[in-house]
Amino acid sequence: MSDQNLTSLRNLSERLAPVGDSLFEKWGRPAATPVERQELEVLALSAAAGGYLGHVHANPSQPSFAPLWNPGLNLGGPCPDYVYMTAEIDPRGTYRLSGWRGTSRFVDVVQTAWEMMGVTNASGVGLPTNDLDTLSISPEGYFSVILSAERPAGYDGDWWELKPTAIRIMIRQCSADWLREVDARVAIVRLDDMAPLTPADLSRRTANVSLWTEGIISFGMRLAKGYREKHGVNHLDRVQYPGQDQYYYDAWYELDEDEALIIDSAVPENYRYWSILVANDRFSTVDWVYRQSSLNDLQARIDSDGRLRMVIAGRDPGVPNWLDKAANPCGIIQYRLNRADEIPEPTMVRVKLDEVRKCLPADTPVVTPEERRESLLRRAEAAQMRIYW
Repeated sequence: MSDQNLTSLRNLSERLAPVGDSLFEKWGRPAATPVERQELEVLALSAAAGGYLGHVHANPSQPSFAPLWNPGLNLGGPCPDYVYMTAEIDPRGTYRLSGWRGTSRFVDVVQTAWEMMGVTNASGVGLPTNDLDTLSISPEGYFSVILSAERPAGYDGDWWELKPTAIRIMIRQCSADWLREVDARVAIVRLDDMAPLTPADLSRRTANVSLWTEGIISFGMRLAKGYREKHGVNHLDRVQYPGQDQYYYDAWYELDEDEALIIDSAVPENYRYWSILVANDRFSTVDWVYRQSSLNDLQARIDSDGRLRMVIAGRDPGVPNWLDKAANPCGIIQYRLNRADEIPEPTMVRVKLDEVRKCLPADTPVVTPEERRESLLRRAEAAQMRIYW
């Protein structure tokens, strides 16, 4: 490969330059303000950073896990209780995953078929999600598992089949108590081939950053618009995706600043995890470090009658289970319910903000501005205890 064909920083800048205009056109918000346009361009910068970490830096022969989605890479509606990591792999290879389990709720190891989300037209149908807790974990918390197309000859340890269309591993690990639960530490090494990337490989991957950037944001926008078309406005629909033991309740919301949405739901007696989050119309989760834009089964308050009630609004209604939508006039609500013995049917009603308390039990506590400020500071501290990077 000649020097002239290697991708330079100037080449990359030229490829990235039109991405902002293209995304703005796809967003379809002709009345968007300059500040909203700036937010979209900052999101593109975030996506480009993710493209470097998850694609340019990736090497299926010398893999290591990189951050995928987190507060700084807020793409595709990340769940605030999850830490996401990713590594590219070669389905013909033999890999070992090893590390320390920690104490988080669960750790999923997901095989995927996409090289670049939103760009690669690949189906994940038939690809497994493996649970770290199915492995033989030592009393000290250490685990080791081989991933390969076939079990290695003479090997009798833990083994997971690597499917022929899997070209990426994604790890998502869930913690409900951000301050006290300990995230897993996971390493990946290839056992059969450790060739470095060639200059041609690096050039192709670097040139792909613009595709990654536009593709992953466009994917989020398409998904958000799909929610609007499929679910209507301010209505929760239940969805279960093939191969998952988790239900989603999805909604597209539209709210004025003097309005709120109240979600009312039964709570299953037994479950592994549940949470609710609020995202914008680009499918970026509202800042969950310094805003209470999500609540999980440890953070939320269950009312005295045993039901869960959440209030979604852009201004603080002074109740424990407030979900902050920030200044977004519309976006996505997503309720996850993992391994539950009952599947509730939540309802959602739209009310004026000053009428919220009339719709809640009389014994719902009042959260003062001072109490809210202190709880948000504790939330920010706990969120930063997660291992995102």
